[in-house]
Amino acid sequence: MRIAFIAVVTALILLGRCAAAQEITNDYSKADFAHFKTYAWASGHPVPDELLNQSIVSSIDAQLSAKGLTKVSPGEYPNLLVSYDVVFDGDIRGMGFRYGLRNLRWRSGSKYVRMGMLVVNLVDSNTGATVWRGMASGDVDANASPEKNDKKIHEVVQKIFRSYPPKEE
Repeated sequence: MRIAFIAVVTALILLGRCAAAQEITNDYSKADFAHFKTYAWASGHPVPDELLNQSIVSSIDAQLSAKGLTKVSPGEYPNLLVSYDVVFDGDIRGMGFRYGLRNLRWRSGSKYVRMGMLVVNLVDSNTGATVWRGMASGDVDANASPEKNDKKIHEVVQKIFRSYPPKEE
């Protein structure tokens, strides 16, 4: 319950922010993370774009593999079930000062900025409890090339998994 509450509050805060910087947050429960050795994919809310979906899934697979987890089919009783969710939103940002070569200029107006959030969930397959959640949010470049999107997704997923497994306190 604590994880769900924190996730909802974090999502609302992050989606409502106007900062262009990328935000990475993680939440986890008290679990024996050394026990988790295998994982399988569960359903989430994947993006409808198949190329984007493949890029996200392969980036998450690479990070989990780097952390020592082995991917298995759902029928092989994995320790963890993995899913991801993506949310897109828009924000209108005001324009302000602009630096020029000779002076400082005021530029009025606004621009539409597309924002996105990627949430990765790891669920204990035995208990059904979410044991770890990583989230990233930031601006999305709608005009980026597929190669640039792949690179950005890989970087974001890598940042999300920097704190997995969580350090014991």
